[in-house]
Amino acid sequence: MRELWDLTGYEYKKIFLKRSTWIALGVVLLWVLFSGVSGAAGNYYIDGEKVDSHYHIVKQEREALESLEIKELNQEFFQKGREDLAEFSDNQAGLRDNWENAENKAGLRDNWENAENKAEYWKKYYKAYAPYHNLDTLLAMMGNHNIDTEEVDGTNFYEFRSRMMENIFQKEKLSQGEIAFHKKENEKIKTPYAYGNMLGFDNYFRMQTPNFIFLAFAVAIILAPVFAGEHTSRMDALALSSRYGKNKLIWAKLLAGISFTVFAALGFSVIFLLEIQAVYGLSGWNLPIQVCVEGFYLNLPVNLLGFLGITAGCCILAACMTAMIVMFCSAKMKTPFGVIIVCFVFIFAPVFLINMVGDSRFLYMLVCSFPTSMYYPRGVAAHQLLCVGNHYFYFFQWVPVLYLILTAGLAAWSYRSFKNYQIQ
Repeated sequence: MRELWDLTGYEYKKIFLKRSTWIALGVVLLWVLFSGVSGAAGNYYIDGEKVDSHYHIVKQEREALESLEIKELNQEFFQKGREDLAEFSDNQAGLRDNWENAENKAGLRDNWENAENKAEYWKKYYKAYAPYHNLDTLLAMMGNHNIDTEEVDGTNFYEFRSRMMENIFQKEKLSQGEIAFHKKENEKIKTPYAYGNMLGFDNYFRMQTPNFIFLAFAVAIILAPVFAGEHTSRMDALALSSRYGKNKLIWAKLLAGISFTVFAALGFSVIFLLEIQAVYGLSGWNLPIQVCVEGFYLNLPVNLLGFLGITAGCCILAACMTAMIVMFCSAKMKTPFGVIIVCFVFIFAPVFLINMVGDSRFLYMLVCSFPTSMYYPRGVAAHQLLCVGNHYFYFFQWVPVLYLILTAGLAAWSYRSFKNYQIQ
């Protein structure tokens, strides 16, 4: 066992001695750092005039959600929203008139006054509107599924949401068993929904997919030479003829590749979460996922922190599955470049295929089980379920089991392929 750990350490040294490793990791780090603050960067403009900064808007919304008087999505919340915006409209009528009157004036001084009026009016407006911005987003999502949002209020919000879910189930052609399962799941969710600061989790889920796709491609670049690099550098004969060349060295390569991927995924996830906490906050961890954009269409009865754990776990396992496929290709192919090309197609193909296979349930389930598809938060809890007997399973319940089986099988296959490689 000690020899295996020593050889694994040696493989780590080989990985980090390559310039491509540092470049790939550096690009991913820069992307993660950018994605964490991208939503709060830049300025907000109206008619070409700057009226506020995105950071100030985010700050106002965070403060408003963390200090709500009513912390449930009920009739009182809807009523207070209407009253707050009506009160703002009455109090700021004079400022709005100044803004509108300035539109009809000419001259540099008047243009300056117009811009100042716009900025002042916008800041006061958004301060009043901030607590209800996310609710408007949820109502807009309802409107995308044949729901008249003008009729929605605190007395019928959950009834209209159930109607929306029925429309979605019919569109997705779910079986009666799946529909019944989702309805039972929905009954487990406490209503009215607890409400608060979901901004941090919303932004984490929004950027999780591109973050892990970037990481998956970086892993492909870094691990492609694990086996194939021995052939191109003509070190395969020396490696295979060494004391542990046909056994522990191969397992050390596989162990180094998988563990490297786990550490990289965990490390970048922690960095991203720290950014999200600093900018948006994570105080709403105990809210139901149905109050955020990624969870509104789901009937999964978990809170935001639980869903983050589910999605992060699936992403890490999917990244490991990608790493195993990279190393399998590396063991079967002669050049790292060929491995990178094959893995590039494997990583990005599901992004385009998912919209082409919707009419075939089998193909849809197949594409959704690819590692890239598991980077999508909504995809891990998709409405299509695996039925075994009378039991139904979400993607996040059965796909990780499949990955573990495939990883073991591909690891054994990669071991035999490199071990039995015929040196030219």
